[in-house]
Amino acid sequence: MLFVTISPKQAAQYSHLYIRLKDIVEKMYIARKSIEAVANSSFDKSFAKCVYMLTSESLQCENEIRAHIDSLNYGSHETEPSEKVNNLYFNNMEDTNAICNYFENVYLNSYKELLEDKYLSSSLKNLMQNHLQSFMGILMQMKLFNEVQPSSN
Repeated sequence: MLFVTISPKQAAQYSHLYIRLKDIVEKMYIARKSIEAVANSSFDKSFAKCVYMLTSESLQCENEIRAHIDSLNYGSHETEPSEKVNNLYFNNMEDTNAICNYFENVYLNSYKELLEDKYLSSSLKNLMQNHLQSFMGILMQMKLFNEVQPSSN
């Protein structure tokens, strides 16, 4: 059996990283469930499909972060946070601007804040940057969908 000893400083860094990653996964989970609720209640199939693309990418990124949390071997964590889904952000269930703003506030701002953390390893920073790029692309598609939608009526 192999025993690995880590210094108190490393333990503090792992703890910090664990808390930050767990926090972002919980935010993403709640946001994804909120946005999924909007798509589920939509009568516009193309709008719902666009939103589901966003939530699908979010789920993939959540799973990648959870895998990284597991690799820290810091202890057990909830696989899914308590459900605190909030649809108060959306007055109109198909308000693409509100969804884009909500998405930008939750995802992009959280990722940008996390990327400034000095305890992120280079591999984790690369993963977060890839997620951020992907989310920015999805946000752009949502905004383009919003511009095309009124002209098609």
